[in-house]
Amino acid sequence: MITIAVTGGIGAGKSETIDILRKLGASTVSADQLGHAAYAQGTPGYADMVKAFGNKIIGEDGEIDRQSVGSIVFNNQAKRKILESIVWHRIREMLEGVINQNRDNHTDVTAIEAAVLFEAGWEDLADHVWTVESSYHQRLARIVEKTGMDERAIRKRMDAQLAPEIRIERADETIFNDDDLAALEQNVTKLWKATTKT
Repeated sequence: MITIAVTGGIGAGKSETIDILRKLGASTVSADQLGHAAYAQGTPGYADMVKAFGNKIIGEDGEIDRQSVGSIVFNNQAKRKILESIVWHRIREMLEGVINQNRDNHTDVTAIEAAVLFEAGWEDLADHVWTVESSYHQRLARIVEKTGMDERAIRKRMDAQLAPEIRIERADETIFNDDDLAALEQNVTKLWKATTKT
């Protein structure tokens, strides 16, 4: 089985790349979605989150409200480190579980979407690491359009992430995504063929 990890900054096009890989036949998993499961109600992660950040992070549905957590940790590096210490090792365990299960099921390719791949030290889980990159202004425009969030809040989140140059240096392949979806699809398909030898 080949394992591909897809990383990149917010708004660069990771999710679109993962969607293309799914269509090409990869089994896909999102580290971000596993993050939700890492602190779902009733889990040890949930208890640790409430202990660290208080009841104010609990939403009306009883689950942890990610926006509340985001507003706390994006402005405070020490609190962000606490969040990472609660969530990252749990996500890694779940990623390992998915990879092992796919290997047992004789899956040909597993693709992992992980924004914090390098920061969390998960790159060793993959045979190939791809980063999706796009210009700062392009990413900003995409996130504003997609979320309607305040531009200043988005810039903070973008600036809190690893610098693109570092991701490019550490990744095996870089996919530049400043064009349209058709161009991205073409680039990803080309890379897929070269990686899977199909």
